[in-house]
Amino acid sequence: MIIAGRVMAYQRPFLTAVAGNGLLATAPASVSFLLATLVVSALWHDPAGGHRVVASCCAWRATDLPRGPLLPLLGSAFLIRRPVEAVWTVAATWLVLGPLETAIGSRRLLALGAVGHALPTALVDLCWLASGRAGQGLAGLDVGTSAVVVTAAAALAVATRSLPVAAVLAAGLAVDVVVAPDLATAEHLLAVPIGVALALVFSRHRPPGPPTARAQWQVPLPWSVNGAPAAWTKRHR
Repeated sequence: MIIAGRVMAYQRPFLTAVAGNGLLATAPASVSFLLATLVVSALWHDPAGGHRVVASCCAWRATDLPRGPLLPLLGSAFLIRRPVEAVWTVAATWLVLGPLETAIGSRRLLALGAVGHALPTALVDLCWLASGRAGQGLAGLDVGTSAVVVTAAAALAVATRSLPVAAVLAAGLAVDVVVAPDLATAEHLLAVPIGVALALVFSRHRPPGPPTARAQWQVPLPWSVNGAPAAWTKRHR
């Protein structure tokens, strides 16, 4: 129990805010991202007009990059095609996106997710196309929430100074590289420094905590090694 408590210590501000305000008020961007993903992915399996709409806005292939338009590049972050990916996204919303939104704010989370998805995808696609191997592995769809989640996880490790989060992220990437390295693996590796860099930029101007009826929690430095704050202060409005 003690070890589990230390591992999950980074979630304490998030759980405190959820208990006081509810999940939607605490993490509106995270919940909206999850709901949009589930809706878009459900429409993808609609044999009628839904599949055609999603294909036009979210079905991205690396070979589309030279031709454009680029809207599907951004929309591809909302398209998942397997049940396990849906479970992964639900879990990531609670374990990664929500806590990060509590730490940096909704607008910054949206910006981080957009950059963390679009930039690694575009860079890897460009490098792959320039290598002359465009016919080897680029015909399939390049979609999913993983780049957003990896970017957010890297930013969360920095924002909360949580060694357990960093360790889990490193272990996941190591498995990804060893077991099934592919185009997505390269994108994930690029997403990590992007998440770290954005978290450092955002930390210079930390936004206020999630809204509450009477008070807001502030987490002062220093932080402990496991990500839990050394002290809590409560400032009344």
